[in-house]
Amino acid sequence: MEQKARIRKQLLEPEFLPSSYDTAWVAMVPLPGSPQVPCFPQCVECVLQNQQSNGSWGLVQVDSSINKDVLSSTLACVLALKRWNVGGEHIKRGLRFIGRNFFIVTNEQSVAPIGFNITFSGMLSLGMEMGLEFPVGQNDLDRILHLREVELKRLLGDKSDGRKEYMAYVAEGLGNLLDWNQVMKFQRKNGSLFNSPSTTAAALIHNFDDKALQYLNLFVSKFGGSVYPTNIHCQLSLVDSLENIGISHHFSSEIRSILDVAYSFWLQRDEEIMLDVATCAMAFRLLRMNGYDVSSDDLYHVDASTFHNSLQGYLNDTKSILELYKASKVSVSENEFSLDNIGYWSGRLLTEKLLSDRAQTTEIFQEVLT
Repeated sequence: MEQKARIRKQLLEPEFLPSSYDTAWVAMVPLPGSPQVPCFPQCVECVLQNQQSNGSWGLVQVDSSINKDVLSSTLACVLALKRWNVGGEHIKRGLRFIGRNFFIVTNEQSVAPIGFNITFSGMLSLGMEMGLEFPVGQNDLDRILHLREVELKRLLGDKSDGRKEYMAYVAEGLGNLLDWNQVMKFQRKNGSLFNSPSTTAAALIHNFDDKALQYLNLFVSKFGGSVYPTNIHCQLSLVDSLENIGISHHFSSEIRSILDVAYSFWLQRDEEIMLDVATCAMAFRLLRMNGYDVSSDDLYHVDASTFHNSLQGYLNDTKSILELYKASKVSVSENEFSLDNIGYWSGRLLTEKLLSDRAQTTEIFQEVLT
């Protein structure tokens, strides 16, 4: 009963762990008109209050292992404190932590956040400009900075729309290399960039925008100093998991409430669902499987060419491709040619991934094979 109550609460009132990385970037936003004053001092205070005993920031790993997410969060928090010249001892402990674990940065076997080579090395460069001295050998610093240069050269040689969206997505690692007016073309109606507090904050640092500031104000006023990444994708994923393990009938009322919201978003073609391919495909599949009237014609914006030119297509994102493939299998008539088309090209992409050695080790492909 206790476990049911926890799941029920998570469905209706999702509890998200705070993101130290997002909090740090929001903490770096200056007050409009007063560049020497933080716009969100409560976020600066949150950074000061949440350093781990080992000098890091970020989620504590169950197995005590250090990963690239933790290193990114720690570096961002160090930058935030240095930006406002506070927390000298925190900065020293954070730098020592980064130095001790810097070998993970260039370890290709370690799972990395999207765009890590750009964002982490971009923050390193920013830190050096601020006068930070990293306890890292010059060869190691040169190696990660070289990886960034290689990535940038590749990006500059790519003229696809997906490349432009990707560069905006990792904007906090590119700084003055970007045309921030171009980046703001990816701003959503809620004022954010990609529903990401960190990317939105980076944009505000370089290019003031009232809607972006309103978005961050809403987050900070809702959660206090900590910043939590939230969206409907998380709730839909939980519904999907409950259905997959066969216990969704215990939470039918809560699931119906979530799907009602998703259906409302669907009818309005809300950005929260339509702009992200994986969320769109998952919403379509769950709504249709639960009796909602959703037409496959509403997926007109999802085809092979548009996917290729999207952020997910540029990244060749496996989860997005899989969600599209699964959505194509919930046809209700023989004449749903759009689903047939999606199933054809997404299935082809999945097959290509399954044939690669690296793909065989990922958990997601166990789902493809079942």
